[in-house]
Amino acid sequence: MEIFLLMGRVIVETITSPFFLAVYLLLFALVCWQYKRLEHLSAKLIESRTRLYLASAIWSSLLGLLGGLAGSILLILLGINLSAIGLAYLWVIALLLMFVNPRFLCFSYAAGILSLASLIFSFPHISITHLLALVAVLHLVESLLILLNGHTYPIPLYIKKKGQIVGGFNLQKFWPLPLLALVGISGLDPAPVVIMPEWWPLLQEYSGVSEQGFTLLPVVAMLGYGEISTTSPPSIRVKRSSWNLFVYSLILLILVCISYHLPALTILAALFSPLGHELVIWLGMREESSRRPLYIPSREGVRILQVKPGSPAARAGLRERDIIVQVKGLQVHHYAKVHELIKSSPRCQLQIKRAGQPITIRLVGDDLGIIPVPEDPVARYLVMDEDRIFSLVRKLWHKLPRGQVIS
Repeated sequence: MEIFLLMGRVIVETITSPFFLAVYLLLFALVCWQYKRLEHLSAKLIESRTRLYLASAIWSSLLGLLGGLAGSILLILLGINLSAIGLAYLWVIALLLMFVNPRFLCFSYAAGILSLASLIFSFPHISITHLLALVAVLHLVESLLILLNGHTYPIPLYIKKKGQIVGGFNLQKFWPLPLLALVGISGLDPAPVVIMPEWWPLLQEYSGVSEQGFTLLPVVAMLGYGEISTTSPPSIRVKRSSWNLFVYSLILLILVCISYHLPALTILAALFSPLGHELVIWLGMREESSRRPLYIPSREGVRILQVKPGSPAARAGLRERDIIVQVKGLQVHHYAKVHELIKSSPRCQLQIKRAGQPITIRLVGDDLGIIPVPEDPVARYLVMDEDRIFSLVRKLWHKLPRGQVIS
């Protein structure tokens, strides 16, 4: 109860602090700018502008508050001590790795390298279990946010993939995350101190840090997620990605808890932090490369890539992947013809196919409000290349000698 009362007091003090509000508003503006930039890129490709970046930023920021609460409870339950994990070293390594590949900015890689350095060279002197537990908690929260928010307001794109131009979605998201974390302090520090009972926290090893108690420190983090989906609907893709990341986080956390009792196994957790994260990324890339594109032209009519929220098409009940077969009884095979017929008659009847079933839709409005899948000729598109690291690994794998069976 003392811990929860202290949490409540720190939360109230934090959210009413002008400094915290200024920082959070700055992060909100950054998120808003990122979403606006993504929409601007999409508008250049498909010549259709949407203005949903503000709603997307507000929704992401609100869910970031929820994620921050969940993450704070996990950090405090585990007893992760921020003063014992070498945050300065972690950031330096992460920023250096970013120059190798931008996706290496994730803490899972820097924490793995920092942990291995501490194990092998005994420098820096940090709590490896606390560092890796922090990585696990942040990714657990991220998996929750991906599940709740990853599929909302997807950004439509035209993409050239394996020589074919297909439709797809950019599922990039950003979440500003306010967290409460434990920081070890000495008994002389005047800050409110929580003295640990015997059963708490779960991880009580601090690698020689001699603090006698702990206080709660508000910190702000930024979590990000990004995938391009051309083979699955956004709602399906984020469920798989969220599940893969959740399993990774849970396994890492279990390894951390085991290594706390069996220090000899700490190296397994240190290795799994970057390698397990690479496996999560590889699973997503494998799905994208092995499955057939979903948003490609149909021989039956005009396939829909996305329906704009609030548009006449959305009000009429049209959905993504529907195929417009006829407009006012006339067969259509190109979106320009659909647009021409609807402009000439704002009230009309559409024949569509949804999952192979014919459906009649009555449309009211002269602006349909749909984005079709790419149709020839396509003036602008993104080129989707395979990740260079995975491509190199595949080439090396294929060059390995194979055993031969002689009959």
